[in-house]
Amino acid sequence: MNVQITRIDKSQKELFLNLYNLYLYDLSEFSGEDLLEEGKFDPTNTYLYLERAELHPFFIHYDGMVIGFLLVCSPPYVDEDIDFTVQELFLVKKYRGQGLAAQAVDLVFAQFQGRFKVEQLANNQSAVSFWRKYYEQHHIEYVESEYSIEIENIAGSHRILSQTFVRARTE
Repeated sequence: MNVQITRIDKSQKELFLNLYNLYLYDLSEFSGEDLLEEGKFDPTNTYLYLERAELHPFFIHYDGMVIGFLLVCSPPYVDEDIDFTVQELFLVKKYRGQGLAAQAVDLVFAQFQGRFKVEQLANNQSAVSFWRKYYEQHHIEYVESEYSIEIENIAGSHRILSQTFVRARTE
């Protein structure tokens, strides 16, 4: 399987925001988010990924075609004791369940080392299962915690599962 990642740049903003809208659509099943009047979801501050050096947006490619994205944050956009967070991971549905996301995560992790945090909405069992399987297959020891947050512009409190672990750079 030919999975690659490339850093998203400003010239790809429209493609990125279109995919991000699909991501929010998928996530709405778990977040309860509603559409805006114009029929899109609210991409609040998503454009910052294309403007800030501390934010690391990557497209995921399969056989030369963009099929998703992976977003990584570093200080000051992470908790004090964390070096990086995997903020969002998205694949278009037809490419899921084939090991492509795990390959993309491998490629991204190869670029960073340090203390990581990954979060999922607790009711998004597909995401929770993906990450737990990834940790198991890669022999990553992690500490999991659970807490509730409020998401801007979405009613109610949401349970979050969070895993932290140290990732050394692999050569």
